[in-house]
Amino acid sequence: MAFIGFEFLIFFLIVLALYWLLPNPGWQNFLLFASSLIFYGWLASWHGAILFASILVDFLLALGMARWRNRSVFLMWLGIILNLALLISVKYFAYYNETLAAWSMQAGFAGDVFLTTILLPLGTSFYTLKKISYLVEVQRGTLRPQPDFIAFGAYAAFFPQVFSGPIERPQAFLRQLQEKRAWAADHFYNAWPLTLMGLFKKIVIANTVKVLVDQIFLMKEPSKVFLIVGGLGFTLQILADFSSYTDLSRGIAFLLGLKTAENFNTPYLALTPNDFWNRWHISFSSWLRDYIFFPVRRILLRVKHLPGIFSQIIPPLLTMFISGVWHGTGSTFILWGVYYGILIIIYQTLGIRGEAKSFKRFFLWLAMFAFIVFGWMIFRAGSLSWLWNALMAPFSRASNDLIAAFVLLVMISFYASLLFSKHLLDVYAPKKISLHALYYALAAGMTIVFMNSSSPDFIYFQF
Repeated sequence: MAFIGFEFLIFFLIVLALYWLLPNPGWQNFLLFASSLIFYGWLASWHGAILFASILVDFLLALGMARWRNRSVFLMWLGIILNLALLISVKYFAYYNETLAAWSMQAGFAGDVFLTTILLPLGTSFYTLKKISYLVEVQRGTLRPQPDFIAFGAYAAFFPQVFSGPIERPQAFLRQLQEKRAWAADHFYNAWPLTLMGLFKKIVIANTVKVLVDQIFLMKEPSKVFLIVGGLGFTLQILADFSSYTDLSRGIAFLLGLKTAENFNTPYLALTPNDFWNRWHISFSSWLRDYIFFPVRRILLRVKHLPGIFSQIIPPLLTMFISGVWHGTGSTFILWGVYYGILIIIYQTLGIRGEAKSFKRFFLWLAMFAFIVFGWMIFRAGSLSWLWNALMAPFSRASNDLIAAFVLLVMISFYASLLFSKHLLDVYAPKKISLHALYYALAAGMTIVFMNSSSPDFIYFQF
């Protein structure tokens, strides 16, 4: 079922009512786990079966690590390999979708329908990383294995996060699942601003800008001015779209008495690549840092007679390469990851940091924002050849190009201002209740007006 839709609303209201009627955390966790499996397997029950089986395997492996400490490393790597095997199989099934669809049609199946509804469950990238972090923390001894399968299942399959995160760390979330939870008015007061902003950013901003951006990136040979405008538009679209899912996810969690991680902190105000990744998709960035970057760097530092430059270059390049592969198997995603790895290395080599006076900070921000926009051009491009042709194209192909590009830029700027004005209110007028109330009222009104023309799909569902 769509995360934004009437079906989900009815589903969640039923879960919410039953949840607060249940007498203790054990029954609440059971409802969370069961409803998560139902939600995940709504399109095809096979999806829920895959999720349940993978959760059971990791639960047993973690118990085995605690029981047989001398085999804990082997059991951890067995769990990691099994999780990655599932993730890779899903990614490559999606990548070769057309070929497999043709084969399935020859075998009497319904082509794409068979592949997308049976073989390709969504959200595998997110719950796989959650379960890997659990196994690693248990092996490190920083987390005791969860003896309650239902509680672990509720953590791994938590339905507000199962499709697009955040990638919740097990320590904080499992602790909450063990505590007694009772309804309080604060749950609602914390939830409604996030829920409203999530709907507003998705329905009004992301979906509207998507129409403009798609028209540009579907052009066969766009001029350079259209590529720039399309890049700026996608920069806004992906932030509004992805952060809206996080807002909705956190709002739903608050209504269930659970606090989940923030995932964005004004990423487009970053001054360096490291700063950007500390602000963008924070749960994923911190996962890469803790489980890829630091372990690889420690291994390289322990290698004798290895030049120090390797420990400076390899960790960021490998980490961002993995980030690109995680997002997709296409060459554009891989180049996007390598691009950020190279950026990080260049900034570190030149000693460029975000600590600077206001005048210099502006130019650091401007340069980094340009790098971010170019990165999103790579990410959004249909192919590297399409991107290369667009970069090599003339600035404009006809006199009407500049007029059309200017109109598109004005429209994109208008929707960007809706998002930026909220940031200004939060920073410079956090206690002006009347201004915030006016903003939320306008956001609610626009959301209602735009609702019927909205698409329920989120960008990060495909990853």
